[in-house]
Amino acid sequence: MAKEAAKANARVGEAEARGPERRRREKRGDVRSRIVAAAAGVFAERGFEAASLERVAEAAGYSKGAVYSNFSGKDELFFELMSSRIDERIEAVDLAMRKRASSPGPGGPEAAARAAGKALREVGEADPEWQLLFLEFWLRCSRSEGLRARLAEKRREMRGRIADSIVASAAGAGMRIGRAEALDLATVSLALSNGLGVEGIIDPKAAPPRLLGEVLSRIVSGAGFERP
Repeated sequence: MAKEAAKANARVGEAEARGPERRRREKRGDVRSRIVAAAAGVFAERGFEAASLERVAEAAGYSKGAVYSNFSGKDELFFELMSSRIDERIEAVDLAMRKRASSPGPGGPEAAARAAGKALREVGEADPEWQLLFLEFWLRCSRSEGLRARLAEKRREMRGRIADSIVASAAGAGMRIGRAEALDLATVSLALSNGLGVEGIIDPKAAPPRLLGEVLSRIVSGAGFERP
């Protein structure tokens, strides 16, 4: 996130080189993407509470009105940012499990779980400030019925997609697991990932990168996969 903060500051200078005519020609989707990208740096630099939409607009090279025409407020903007980060993590897990399934060497659900855990930890290490921002917004969602419902829906989607990867990985290894069991594994995987991320904020040595994959592999080994 430190890199994103530097990039956000750089965008302010870049914006001066872009004329207003060019900004008017940009597609709405591109404008939203630029605003979200700038917001990542601003939130990382200042935290959710201290970050302002004025600063986000400045970093993105737009007026505050442009931000409000795309997002109703800071909550919606951060939710969009968080959704994109969740999608990145889902894609990382899915890719890691598919790569493991197609690679030579020991396979099976345990190897796939170890690969998924490693992928999640690598994504987290590449974005160290995200865990703090995630906790800030998690607490905010817990106090807002509307945000809580939206977050719950997004998390259900995330668990479902991870469960799909678990089922597919098992099938690729000639094994079978029920949808309910796969969803349970997905829930435990995310809980472990978040919990180890929190532990790592205070004591990085207590949550080394290998730990998530190893623990998931042990859990999966007793998860009830069956041979068809």
